[in-house]
Amino acid sequence: MAKIISDKTLLFISTHVINKAVIDEYLKLSKSKNYDCLLVIDNTDLGLTFESRTCVKNFYDKKVKCFIFDEEIHKELGLPYITYNKLYNNFSEVMWYNADYRFYYVKHYLSGYKYYWQFDYDVFCNDISYENFLEKYKNKKEDLLITFFRRANKNSPWIWTNNVDWIYDDEVKIYGSFFPVCRLSKTAIDFLYKRRLDHAEIFNNAETKEKCWLNCEIFVPTELMKNKFSCDIIDEKNVTLEELDLNEDRIFEHPDGMLYHPVKGNFLNRIKNLSPKSHICINFFIFKMKFRSNKFIYIE
Repeated sequence: MAKIISDKTLLFISTHVINKAVIDEYLKLSKSKNYDCLLVIDNTDLGLTFESRTCVKNFYDKKVKCFIFDEEIHKELGLPYITYNKLYNNFSEVMWYNADYRFYYVKHYLSGYKYYWQFDYDVFCNDISYENFLEKYKNKKEDLLITFFRRANKNSPWIWTNNVDWIYDDEVKIYGSFFPVCRLSKTAIDFLYKRRLDHAEIFNNAETKEKCWLNCEIFVPTELMKNKFSCDIIDEKNVTLEELDLNEDRIFEHPDGMLYHPVKGNFLNRIKNLSPKSHICINFFIFKMKFRSNKFIYIE
């Protein structure tokens, strides 16, 4: 275990793929001064060899500080294999549904931080580093900072609010969020981890068939607000939730300091197997995207 480092913050990118785009994004993140930075890798399908969970790996001739996890950590922490309304043995599906789990893994091995920032692998910072983004939040003391934080209603069109009566009665205020960019305090992580274990026992014993295991995007903000933790939204002026398709070089011309999600990193590779007719449409799309704004440019 790492020893306590007062007021220190850890930055990490979570990924299950290794490509040039992900490594370039890590390099941008690692330029942030006064922060520690890691690439947090789900090793389920990658088969990376390692002697320690925290290690330095060489990717694309760049040294990358890594934290490598797999199903063994999940078992070690005793976290439930639940998605939607059932036990689920597919670890990748469990990871997607319960994105908060990665905070528990990292904090368990690296406990010496006050705050932990998580960025999804398909987040793109349109700048030379993340420093301008992080500067806006460095003095924020909230336990949770997250995108699209808002009140939500039970049984709304948002699927995660349905069939949650097994854990929340009508007196509980429900909150929603979006998880590609999120910061949690150490105290909040410890609390949420224990609540996941408590919820698993309640869920498994609940008699109702119409029950939905809480997705991370409702579980995290609702539990924290319900239990008097401090929460706040990441300004929409800093993060754009707008799907963009860039190739693995992810070149930008005019940095605006914004974070974009989701940004795909293997667009040109994915179109190789498309039909010639599809390629005509794709080429037009690329042409249109070049002139859509002055923020991005493709390398073909």
